[in-house]
Amino acid sequence: MIIGSPENAIKILSDGGVIGYPTEAVFGLGCDPWNEKSVNKIADIKNRKKNKTFLLVASNIDQLKNLIDVNAITEEARSSWPGHISWLIPARKEVPSWLIDEETGLIGIRVSDHPVINKICNKFQSPIISTSANISGNKNIKDKNTFMSEFKNKVDYLVEGNLGNQDNPSIIIN
Repeated sequence: MIIGSPENAIKILSDGGVIGYPTEAVFGLGCDPWNEKSVNKIADIKNRKKNKTFLLVASNIDQLKNLIDVNAITEEARSSWPGHISWLIPARKEVPSWLIDEETGLIGIRVSDHPVINKICNKFQSPIISTSANISGNKNIKDKNTFMSEFKNKVDYLVEGNLGNQDNPSIIIN
């Protein structure tokens, strides 16, 4: 696993790799959401069912235009961003099936205020997949050394940075 800056993670994302990074509360795993193989790679790493979708995180609302009708975002959602709240919102018809809950047609998204996430998304010019760095059912990881031990042969790149000041992963609201 390579460890480095948010800027250097972009090539990994573009090449279909999986990155680890600090979030507001825990370490996360991310990839290019438009690359189905990368998304499936994260599902495999987490031992997670393929039909269970992942949240996406962006640095600003404009990055969500290809995923949702940004004009339809409620004032409640807008006022919670940037921040620690994820929203389940109807996805655009052209969004790939692996990003949408097949039963509801919803996609989970949030706009972060974490500086590392924002640097990644700004440089990548897109939202990324954002899921807690843990094997499904296991505890969330809040320690860099634990992350490296758990994912050293599974994740391509770890972005340097500090966790935010939240105790728990983002709240999800429908």
